[in-house]
Amino acid sequence: MKAVMWKGLYDLDYCDVPEPQVKPGWVKIKVKALGLCVTEVHIISGKFPVCDPPAVLGHEICGDIVEVGEGCNPNNIGKRVVVETYVGCGECEFCKNGQKHLCDAGEIGYPPYDGGHAQYVIVPEGCVRFLKDNISYDEGAIMEAVACPFGAVVNAGVKDGDVVLVTGAGVAGLSFIQSTLALGAKKVLCAVRNDAKAALVKKFGGTPIDIRNNDLNDAVKKATNGKGVDLAIDAAGASSTIDSCIKNVKSGGKVVLYGIPSNDTKVDLPVIDCILRQITVVGYTGNEKAWDTLIDFVSQGKISLKEMISQTLPLSQFKKAVDIVENGGPSVIKVVLHPWED
Repeated sequence: MKAVMWKGLYDLDYCDVPEPQVKPGWVKIKVKALGLCVTEVHIISGKFPVCDPPAVLGHEICGDIVEVGEGCNPNNIGKRVVVETYVGCGECEFCKNGQKHLCDAGEIGYPPYDGGHAQYVIVPEGCVRFLKDNISYDEGAIMEAVACPFGAVVNAGVKDGDVVLVTGAGVAGLSFIQSTLALGAKKVLCAVRNDAKAALVKKFGGTPIDIRNNDLNDAVKKATNGKGVDLAIDAAGASSTIDSCIKNVKSGGKVVLYGIPSNDTKVDLPVIDCILRQITVVGYTGNEKAWDTLIDFVSQGKISLKEMISQTLPLSQFKKAVDIVENGGPSVIKVVLHPWED
């Protein structure tokens, strides 16, 4: 089969590799579409050294089940699925409590597990989520990118009528905007630094605050009658954006840390402020229990994945896709690749 083998710093080989074979409890998926995650671009470029080459990366996967291993349901052959990639051991306290994303068993798309940058991939049967008929393969390909922010919001909790602040207007930030609004938020403010990001924030229902010519703190006070937002979410991972979230959340409110700082970023947490104002600061990522709700919301049109797809390319043009993600500008959201196109 064809796959993209990551061999080192920007060293990518579109080549023939052995087709994976199913094993007990696992299913084989013909990959129809896959999303290119910015995390994978950071791995390829050496900015996020979490694993070593060579490897077939890829954790945003959508396709058809074509074969099942021993112990799996044979009736699932032919079904359209998206992959929730945390493998889970099935035995630890996290797996038993529905938190397998906290298990040490690893994730599809990171060594030792090959990922979806290929025509076929094998995954545990428990990792597949069935798509509704009105959700396309391309939409399914980027669902994992939205599932992590959506799961974080489900973990954090959003009440009807909440006002939310999001710092960062990339894929995660736009996903947070859609997720919090779908779950009942009244208004979502989002800090931006350029017109393209402001347009995207508006497109997905948020209220942009252009911090080139507006003071974020003043704008939040005005929007909340001086009390601050109910929930602040950092999707950027910068010291300044984390600080903005803590400054602008109301007393007794919650701050969600989602954006991952670079290794050389120093974050000064205002501990005294957090204590005296009783602010909850918590880190969240996915939530395996949130997937079915997300699929329902996408099917019902409450969350739009289609409008997050900036471009589609054949898998053979993987290097071009990496360049688009790195250098395509602020209007690029997601690139989807098709393994079976020339």
